[in-house]
Parts: sequence; C-alpha cells; structure tokens
Amino acid sequence: MKKIKSIAAIAILITLSACAEDEPTRLTNVSGLIPDLSFELIDEDNKVVTASDYHGYTVALFFGFTNCPGICPTTMHQLSQVLADVDPEGSSMKVLFVSVDPKRDTVEKLKKYTDIFGPAFIGLRGDESAVKEMTKKYRVTFGYGDSDAQGNYEVSHSGAVFVFDSKGEAKLLATQSSTTEDMIYDVKKLVNL
Repeated sequence: MKKIKSIAAIAILITLSACAEDEPTRLTNVSGLIPDLSFELIDEDNKVVTASDYHGYTVALFFGFTNCPGICPTTMHQLSQVLADVDPEGSSMKVLFVSVDPKRDTVEKLKKYTDIFGPAFIGLRGDESAVKEMTKKYRVTFGYGDSDAQGNYEVSHSGAVFVFDSKGEAKLLATQSSTTEDMIYDVKKLVNL
C-alpha cells in the first residue's frame, strides 16, 4: 500500500510539473508568430550593432522616440519596474529602445534619454529606411505629422513591447493594457529558463 501511495504521489507531481510547463502566459505568447530578433542599427555609443550582440540576454524591444510625451515615458518606466524586480543588475536582460524619429534622435540624445532609466536600457537608431524595414517586420506602425513653422512635428506610433529569449527567439508581446505585474510574472519565467 505504501508503494502504491508513493507511485501515486510521483504521478501527481509529474502531472503538476507538466501543467506548470504548459501554463499559459499572462502576456500574448508570440512564439513562432513573429520573426526572431534581427537588425543592424547604430547604438547610443555610435557603434554598429546587430541582434547577435544581445544573444545571452532576455531582450525587451520597444519602438519610440525621445520627444514622446506619453506612451514612451510610461512604457519605459514600466519596463524599469520590471527590471527592478526581475534583474536589478541588468546582467540577464536588456531593453532596446529603437527610435522611430531618427531625424531628431541623435545618438547623444538617445543616450541621455535611456540613461534616465538605467544601464540595461540601450538606445538604437538607423536611417528611416532601416527603421521602416524593422517596424514592418514586427508589425509596428508609426507616422509623422506636418511640421510647424519651427520644424516641430508629432510622431504617432504603437506602444507594443516585444520580448525575446536569450537566443533571440520571439516569445511575448506586451501592449499598453498589460499590467506591470503580468509583465514581471512572464518575464521572470523567461529570464529564469
């Protein structure tokens, strides 16, 4: 009887373990639905970088611009909260902030902006065609408003955050309605794989 109870307990543990592995994510699971991380851009230190430079890290990819009054600072602050909980040292995770306003976002401006959020945040830029190619790949939209007399213009863009595993494989999508708690929950599991 003792042996049967032990076998039953092991069977239950195996079943629970299998369920934990198949547990649904709180964010949108995009595994196999969007391309793996792939780009060649200029980083905030004015160096050419590619996706492979970030292999070994869980990567959160966000498209925005430094003059953004709402979506960008809110999302970047949310990502800094995720990092503070999941990887405070920035040793396992990086946030790549790709500018959709390369005309105004110089490398110096990007560095100043990302430094506000911490060393795990890295600003990236490219010419407009490189940015359009990348945003098309990840189904991100952006557009420019008309310039005023001083040359200022608005930039509209989507607020999606894509999360890639340490091999650069697309795993998760967070939207503006995603909570910080849900992001922490899913990203923590991904970082600890």
